[in-house]
Amino acid sequence: MIESCYRNEMKYIVSSSTRQLLSRRLKKVFKMDPHADENGYLVKSVYFDDFYDGVLMDNLMGAPLREKFRIRYYNDDTEVIHLEKKVKVMNKGLKRITRITLDEAMRMINGDYGFLREKEDELLKEFYAKAKQNGLRAKIIVIYRREPYVFHAGNVRVTLDDEIKNSTEVTRFFDPSIPLLPQGRDCLMEVKFDHVLPDIVKDVIQTPETRQTAHSKYGISRLIQL
Repeated sequence: MIESCYRNEMKYIVSSSTRQLLSRRLKKVFKMDPHADENGYLVKSVYFDDFYDGVLMDNLMGAPLREKFRIRYYNDDTEVIHLEKKVKVMNKGLKRITRITLDEAMRMINGDYGFLREKEDELLKEFYAKAKQNGLRAKIIVIYRREPYVFHAGNVRVTLDDEIKNSTEVTRFFDPSIPLLPQGRDCLMEVKFDHVLPDIVKDVIQTPETRQTAHSKYGISRLIQL
């Protein structure tokens, strides 16, 4: 299991034209994430929630402590699939990750959790306990194109996410032909860093539109589909 430390997280909604401006600026100053090509990469996630949609309610109410589980893979590569747990404490985030197989992912998406009882991985054991206790079920698929940049000082990561789409047909998560509902034309910029955001990063991302938001791809996608 891969576990990161708590990092500062800031989000901004920007127009497609401002996204193009930011992309040009970022390319001049930062390095592209080594896992991405010139077009970034495709991110596909399926999110879980409980009987009472507690994850969604915490999101909408802005609860100071929130957590959610998701299964994620990139560029339609089903050889590398992860179960992730995202924890938010105010504006700081922590992500825990463990690798699962395609068969395991499909069983979890279909609500078949019994096989997890025998797992030694701590994150899988936690998911199983909470799935049984709270009735976790796969609720929605969120897919988008990500353009990621990294900056060594401050361990900064800036991502531009657009073409955000979603679907409630969770059992078709690994189907590349699944019909998707667009979330809108705007782009979500996320900025993550350890302690202090360097001034050069502040300068690069600053535009007339750069205003912080609490936007959640999961929350917006669920509301669109209700």
